[in-house]
Amino acid sequence: MVGGGAAANDSLPLLVRSPCPALNTLANHGYLPHSGKGITTADIISAFAVGQNFAADTVTGAAAGALALCSAETGVNCTMWDLDMLDKPHEIEHDNSLSREDYNFGKDNNTVFSPRVWGQVLRIWRGARIIDFQLAAAAVSERVAVASHTDAPGWYVNASASSYHETAFYISLFGDPVEGNARQDWINVWFEQERMPFELGWTATQRETITAASLTAMEAKLEAA
Repeated sequence: MVGGGAAANDSLPLLVRSPCPALNTLANHGYLPHSGKGITTADIISAFAVGQNFAADTVTGAAAGALALCSAETGVNCTMWDLDMLDKPHEIEHDNSLSREDYNFGKDNNTVFSPRVWGQVLRIWRGARIIDFQLAAAAVSERVAVASHTDAPGWYVNASASSYHETAFYISLFGDPVEGNARQDWINVWFEQERMPFELGWTATQRETITAASLTAMEAKLEAA
C-alpha cells in the first residue's frame, strides 16, 4: 500500500554527511553519531581522541566554527550541529578540495567524494607507496591550479592554507606527526571509502598523539616543500 510504504520510508533514519572526510569517517565508524546529527563539542573531542588520536586542541576551533555556522543558519544559539551544515561555501568548506568538487562546479555537491577530483591527486602521486612532504604539497598545488582555472568565473577563492592544514592532518594520521611519510594505501581508503584502514594494519595509537603544535609545524614543512 502506498501510504504504508511512505510511512515505512519516513521512519528510516536519514544520514547526513559533510565535506570533511575525517568527520564522515568518524560518523561511519560510530565515533560520532552515525546519523551525522546532533553533534556536540564533547562528541568531537572524544571522537577525534579515540578514533584518530588527536588532542583536543586540534579540533576545538573547528567545533566552535561549526556551532557558529549552525547559529547563523538557524537563528538560535546552537549547542549541537549536523554534519551537512558544513557545506556552506567559503566558510569551513572551501575551494580546491583534494577530494570534493568545488561548491559552484558540477552538481554543487561538496559532501560527496569525487573520483574526478581525487584522480588529479593520484596522477601527481604516480603510485608512490609513501607520500612525503614534497608529494603532498604537489597535490595541493595541482588542485589550486586546476580549481582556479575551472571554477565558474568570479567564484574561486584560493584556500591553499586550508588545504595545507588538512594535508598536515592526513599525513600525521597515516604517517608520523613529525617526519610525515604517510602510506598511500591507508590514505586512499580514508578518502575514497571514508573509513579507517584497519584491515591494512592501521591503528589509532601507533604514533604519538597529534597536537595543534605538531600540525602547525607540519604545515610549515609542507609550504616549504
